[in-house]
This record gives sequence, C-alpha cells and structure tokens, in this order.
Amino acid sequence: MEPDDAYLCIVPSRGKSAGRGDGKVFLPFEDDRLSLILSKAFLLAADSEITDETILRQIKRGAR
Repeated sequence: MEPDDAYLCIVPSRGKSAGRGDGKVFLPFEDDRLSLILSKAFLLAADSEITDETILRQIKRGAR
C-alpha cells in the first residue's frame, strides 16, 4: 500500500458459508496465486463496503 509499500494482509474466511451460496464469486483458476490476487483486487475495488475491522485498520494505517 502507498505510501510506504506496506503489506495488506487479507485471509479467507473460515466460516461455513465462505464462498458458498452467499453471492460470492468462485474463481476456478488452476493457479491459486492468481485466484488470491484477483479476489483481493475485487475486495479492494469495493473498499467502501468492507466491514472487517482488521482490514479497515490496515487500510487506514496506509492512508496516513
């Protein structure tokens, strides 16, 4: 993240409905790294809808 190239740590949810039937998009790529990159890109593209406090703290820290 700007301005100091801080790493943004986003990990998948471990809940029962994580990615299953709850309107989330399943990305069926053979390369797990590409799937991870695209899922983070989609998440951050809708950053105004993020409610997870851990992610929000990281984003706000990077915005200073």
